[in-house]
Amino acid sequence: MILLLNCSFRGQNSNSKYFLESVASLCTKPCEILQLNQLHGTTELQEKLREAEAFVLGMPLYADGAPAQAVELMENLYAQAKNQFPAKPVYAVTNLGFYESRQLHLLLKIIKNWCVKMGMAYSGGLAIGGGEMMGGLRNVPLDQGPNKQMGEGMKKLAEAICAGKAIEDIYVHPSYFPRALYMMAASAGWNSQRKKNGLTKNDLYRRMG
Repeated sequence: MILLLNCSFRGQNSNSKYFLESVASLCTKPCEILQLNQLHGTTELQEKLREAEAFVLGMPLYADGAPAQAVELMENLYAQAKNQFPAKPVYAVTNLGFYESRQLHLLLKIIKNWCVKMGMAYSGGLAIGGGEMMGGLRNVPLDQGPNKQMGEGMKKLAEAICAGKAIEDIYVHPSYFPRALYMMAASAGWNSQRKKNGLTKNDLYRRMG
């Protein structure tokens, strides 16, 4: 069994959950997805980890690092279960709102360093740029349009997970969708939010003193 853990604060409504579900759908082995915000302590997770063939962590980037609840989980598992899962393969599925997926390298490094301290085997991760956009394209097949690069990355990661093999981290962004166009769409979103909150354009550029 492959164990996948959604560490997003948004839980069931998160893009992280969708990305984990997409990877699970490509796996040839049984998968189970848990929501971190529904766990009570780490006992249940530790029990499932002992049975799992591989562990997949899913989370968004928060201030160039892991979400607070993911950090808390890592600290608790380190305090309670260090070296209890020797060489257990650990993979990561991460995303961020910025177009550039390379900005996720610090988050993947955090997960990798945690694995070293835990005695587990970090075996590769998928870094998804433009996460909000990609999460909104759930009706588009993974091998088509803007999802093509992400779908290829998910397929490669799923194959590695099921084979228990380590791979290099995979960095993807929206396919056939230029960064400039992505920035235009993001700016339009800011303006929409500005109007909703009764702000002027000048308010967006006002320096906080």
